Amino acid sequence: MKKLALHWKILIGMVLGIIIGLIFAKLDWGPQFIKEWVKPFGQIFINLLKLIAIPLVIVSLAKGITDLRDLAALSRIGGRTILIYLMTTVTAVILGLFLVNYFQPGSNVSPETLTELSKDYTSDMSRRLDVVESQERKGPLSFLVGLVPSNVIGAAGNNANMLQIIFVTVFFSISLLLLPADRQKPMKKLIDAGNTVMMKTVDVIMLFAPYAVLALLASLIVETTNGELFVALLSYSALLMFGMLILVLLYALIVKLFTKKPFGFFLKGMFPAQLVALSTSSSMATLPVTMECVEDNLGVEKEISSFVCPVGATINMDGSSLMQAIAAVFVCQVLGHDLSIADQLTIVLTGTLASIGAAAAPSAGIIMLVIVLESVGFPSEKLAVALAMILSVDRPLDMGRTVVNISGDGFVSVLVAKSLGKLKKIKA
Repeated sequence: MKKLALHWKILIGMVLGIIIGLIFAKLDWGPQFIKEWVKPFGQIFINLLKLIAIPLVIVSLAKGITDLRDLAALSRIGGRTILIYLMTTVTAVILGLFLVNYFQPGSNVSPETLTELSKDYTSDMSRRLDVVESQERKGPLSFLVGLVPSNVIGAAGNNANMLQIIFVTVFFSISLLLLPADRQKPMKKLIDAGNTVMMKTVDVIMLFAPYAVLALLASLIVETTNGELFVALLSYSALLMFGMLILVLLYALIVKLFTKKPFGFFLKGMFPAQLVALSTSSSMATLPVTMECVEDNLGVEKEISSFVCPVGATINMDGSSLMQAIAAVFVCQVLGHDLSIADQLTIVLTGTLASIGAAAAPSAGIIMLVIVLESVGFPSEKLAVALAMILSVDRPLDMGRTVVNISGDGFVSVLVAKSLGKLKKIKA
C-alpha cells in the first residue's frame, strides 16, 4: 500500500485540529485542557524548527556560495535576488492600495466598536508603542549598523539576528573563495557534511508535523475570543485575505509564463511549505520546508535556493507589505483621516523601505505600520486605537501573510534560477 504523502498528513492534521478545537471550545474545561496538554506539543515543534534555523542557514548559504567558485556568480545571484524582491514588495503595496480604495472596508466599523477596542487594548498598545519608539530612535541607517555583529556567538544565539548571521556567513564564504583551491577543500568538505546532516535533521523533524499542526490549530481555535470584534472587522480581514490570494495566484501565473509549466505547478510544489507556514506563522520556522519544496518540487538548483530562500525568509515581506497598505488606509477611513494621491504614493515608497528597514526588528509588522501611518501625518493620539483594530484580528491573518511570504520566496527562487539557467527539469 502506498504511503500517504506528508503534505496530506499535515492537511488531515489541520482539519482534525480545527474540529477538536471547535468541540473543546464548547466544553467548560476544554480550553484549559487544550492549553495545558495539547498546545505544548505544537510549541515543541516550532521550537525544533527554530532550533535548526540558524545552523541550516549557515551551512546552506555557505555551501551555495562556495559552490559558485567565483564572486561574479555571487553578484549575479545577489543582484537579481534583491531586485526581484523589491519588485514583489512594490507590487504587493500597490495591490493593497487598489483593493482598499476600491472596496472601502473602513466604512463598516461603528464608533462603539472603536471604544471597546481602545478599552481592551490600551495597556498592550503602550508596551508595543514603546518598542516602536525605541526602534525609531535608532536612526534611518540603524539597520545597516545592525547587519554587522560585534560578537558572532551572541548573534547566533538569537533567531532575531538572522540578518547578522547571513552577513557573517556571506563574509566568511567570500573569504573562503579567495583562498587557493587546495586550501578550500577541507572547509568545503566540512560544509558539505554539515549540510547533509541538516537536511536529514529536517526530514526527522517533519515527521512530527501533522501532530504539531493539529495541536497548534486546536489551541488557536479555543483561544480565539472577542467574536463581535471579528465580525466588526470582517470586511478588512476578508479584503486582506483576498489580496493575499491574488498575490499567490499571480506568482503561479508568472511562473507558468516563465517556465511553460502548468498553472498548478507552482501551487502544488509549494503546498507542503504553505501548510507548515499556515500553522507556524513563521517564515524562519518554515525555511527548511521551503527550501525542500523549492529544490525538489520546483527544480531550483541548491546553489540558488541556499542563497535566495534564507535571504527571503528575512527580508521578503510581501504579505506584510500588502497588509501595511490595506491596514493603513483602512484605519484612516475608519478614523476620518483623509489621504491624498500624494499620501498614497508616500505609502508605496514608505511601505517598501519599511519592509527592508524593519526586517530584523522585533514586532516588525507593528513597526512597519507605525512608520507608514506617521509618514502620511496620521494623528499620534489615535495611534493606539488604530493598532488595536489591526491587532484584534491579526493572529489568523498573520498565518496567511506567512503563506504569502514563503510563496514569494519560492517564486523569486524560480525566477532567479530560470534567468541563470539553474532550473532543473521537473515533471509537472
